Amino acid sequence: MTPAARDRLLAGGTDRLVDLLLDDLLDRPLVDLVDPAWLARQLAATARQAAADPQVEAFFRARVQDARKHVPAGRPPLPEALKKPLAEVLARPYVPDREIVGRLLDHNTARLLLRTLFQDVLIAFAKKLKPPMNAPKMPGGLPFGGLKGLQRLGEGIHNLVGEEFEAQVEQRAREFMDAGVQRLVDKMADHLCNPALTVEYGEWRSHSLNVLLDTDMRKLAAEVEKLDPDALVATGAALVRGIAGQEALVGQFEAMLRSAMEATREEAPDGEPGRGKSARQLLGGLEAHGIDLVRDVMRERARALVDTPAFGAWWDEVVVGPA
Repeated sequence: MTPAARDRLLAGGTDRLVDLLLDDLLDRPLVDLVDPAWLARQLAATARQAAADPQVEAFFRARVQDARKHVPAGRPPLPEALKKPLAEVLARPYVPDREIVGRLLDHNTARLLLRTLFQDVLIAFAKKLKPPMNAPKMPGGLPFGGLKGLQRLGEGIHNLVGEEFEAQVEQRAREFMDAGVQRLVDKMADHLCNPALTVEYGEWRSHSLNVLLDTDMRKLAAEVEKLDPDALVATGAALVRGIAGQEALVGQFEAMLRSAMEATREEAPDGEPGRGKSARQLLGGLEAHGIDLVRDVMRERARALVDTPAFGAWWDEVVVGPA
């Protein structure tokens, strides 16, 4: 490469080339940039290769193990500037769908939880209502030994009656909970979906976030350990292998890509689908906020590449031609 050509490239030639490339990508309709059938085949092939490669699972397992060894002390490092907006999002009024919540709670484990909690509460409350049967003590004690035997007999009867009362209470509480647990499930679903309680539940979600952010990360890591991270990695790998092994994977990828591409098309005046929108049109001007960074990085790398012997050799081969 001649010094003059190199200087022209460094003086702005590479910057203009980068601009041409980026602007072409931004302004070209997406349907012209993506071939759904070709891209679907590449994605499926990549997924299958990754799923079949044992090094992929080993890589993620090693990263997880490394993270488990280096859990720092202290609270989660969420910047203060993010805490307030995140808490506000969680505290926003939200009323879940009653039918969905009902189906989520319609499970034997939920019934077991409610039965156990309320049964214990009922038994404890009923025991407090047990009628007192303590015989009043005579002032100065009992003058006759026979009365002491009578008192012991009364205490024995009291104990027997008390035990029978408690057994009856427990039995009735179990029978009541068996009959009423579904009503409790329904009432819980109603409570969770009550529009009048959106503020309270929003405050609860925000409170839950604050509790997590106020908990030492080593304690949170200990909770994750209970889930057996190694087993989770193996399960995740098996899930990926199962997905990648589907014969219909290519068709599924292609269908998703075609659907996304069709969503970018504009309707032509004759009612037929148009060529489709470009990335710049879809972003509505927002691309300027991120593309400038990409543009600057690409310009810098292009100028650095021009200053290498490898680029000079390529330039001479393409522009100058064989000697």
